Amino acid sequence: MSPSEPQSRPGPAALAEQLEDLTALATSAAAGPGAVLSDEELRRLLSAAIRLYAAVSERAAEDIVPINSDVSTTDAVVLACALLKAQELNPFDLALWFSRTRVAG
Repeated sequence: MSPSEPQSRPGPAALAEQLEDLTALATSAAAGPGAVLSDEELRRLLSAAIRLYAAVSERAAEDIVPINSDVSTTDAVVLACALLKAQELNPFDLALWFSRTRVAG
C-alpha cells in the first residue's frame, strides 16, 4: 500500500482481538516494573478511549459504567485527577459538570 492510499479501518473482530492483546499487555505492565508504552503512546490510547466513551455515552439512554469492577478506587481517582489537571479544571468545575442534567435523545 502506498502512503497516498487510504488505510482501511479494522473491523469489529480485529478491534476485539487488539483489545484482548492490549488488555493482556496492560495487565502484565501493571503487575511489574517497566513502562510498556511511551508517554505519547499512553496519551494517544487514553485520548482515543475518552473520545469513544464520550461519543457512546452521549447516545446511550442511560449512564454507561466506564470501568470494570477490578479497577481500584485509587486507580480511578488517580486518572480522574490527572484528567482534571490536564484540562485545567478544579473540583468546582467538576461539581458543575457532575450536576449537569442528562438530555434524553
